[in-house]
Amino acid sequence: MSPPDPAKLKRLRDSLPHPIIDGDGHLVEFLPAVRDELVALAGENMAQQFDAIFDTGRLTRDLDMDTRRALGLFRMSWWAFPTANTLDRATALLPGLMAERLPEIGIDFAILYPTLGLTVPHLDDPDLRRAACRAFNRYYAEACRPYAQRLTPAAVIPMHSPQEAIEEIDYAVENLGMRVVTLSGYVARPLRGAGDMRAA
Repeated sequence: MSPPDPAKLKRLRDSLPHPIIDGDGHLVEFLPAVRDELVALAGENMAQQFDAIFDTGRLTRDLDMDTRRALGLFRMSWWAFPTANTLDRATALLPGLMAERLPEIGIDFAILYPTLGLTVPHLDDPDLRRAACRAFNRYYAEACRPYAQRLTPAAVIPMHSPQEAIEEIDYAVENLGMRVVTLSGYVARPLRGAGDMRAA
């Protein structure tokens, strides 16, 4: 992003009678730290399954378009990996830097949603899904806790069953002190009569 004009930003901020809240910020997760949380929660074997999920990009590049479509795969974004404006990338990755830069971009408080963490509530394996959601939530809470006056992360909540969702919401709120949750809008189920295809 190009740097804002500080004078223009100050005039705008001074004209508003309320704080500016970013309701759709994103935190880019540092996966090695998430993986450490997963190992602590569920062990190395579970972490290796997690590794396989997040390493699929390399495997899917060789698939033809029809196979990708049948599997519901898509190309990962390229714009999230800048080579020139690395300060903004670092800001999305480091909550301390983000909290420091919020005034520069005219924001008083930011709600930070998952980025890679948005994928884990959709994992088929219930043990991996639940452990991965919890690992991401522990990571978010720990990474953002020192900056709670400026940032709040959103917990990822698996929605395959009401019990699963309630347990993770309770853990995120009561144990981790999280104040916002991200609920999956769908759960892929077998689509009757469509072979291996699934639908939400």
